[in-house]
Amino acid sequence: MRNGKPWNVNIHYDDRLAALVPPGAQRVLDVGCGDGFLAAQLATRVPRVVALDRDAGVLDRARERFADAEVVWVRGDATAPPYADATFDAVLSNATFHHLPDAAESLKTLAALVRPGGVLGIVGFARPGLRGLPAEAVTLAARGVANRRWGKWEHTAPIHWPPPHTYAELDAIARKTLPGGRSRRLLLGRHLLVWRRPEAS
Repeated sequence: MRNGKPWNVNIHYDDRLAALVPPGAQRVLDVGCGDGFLAAQLATRVPRVVALDRDAGVLDRARERFADAEVVWVRGDATAPPYADATFDAVLSNATFHHLPDAAESLKTLAALVRPGGVLGIVGFARPGLRGLPAEAVTLAARGVANRRWGKWEHTAPIHWPPPHTYAELDAIARKTLPGGRSRRLLLGRHLLVWRRPEAS
């Protein structure tokens, strides 16, 4: 528990994703919203927040947990979201991207939903790869300290393991698929991928 609310690594990085939302954003999509913590946080400052998840059970639990939040809870598939291109000022996703079947195609699909000047932000899982094993030891130690300090809240969303890509592979996919996109490793065992759609000319 941290600041009076449940804590785990995914929830910890919600703040990092929320900080990517452009000033004055009107519409934000949370892809694979899971237990709803990110969507509920965004709803405190964005007029329209859509939370998308394909799992009916976890979506119902999120809706119940945040019954007072101004969030549109939608059951749907992240590989074929039911929205037109350039609909959202920000498309965010936490701990869902490794569930999707094709990383490059999924990036294209999600990026297409972003308006000019908007942002795509993804926090997800990756494998360390051989070169990343020393850093993985630091990650495990840091995550263990954090879990002991704040307690690890167990989420209710389905688990998909192991992740299909290493950190290096995800960065290469991001750079190739989305010019200007970049994925980098985070301390507590996640990666952060950020891409900003250029302003319309």
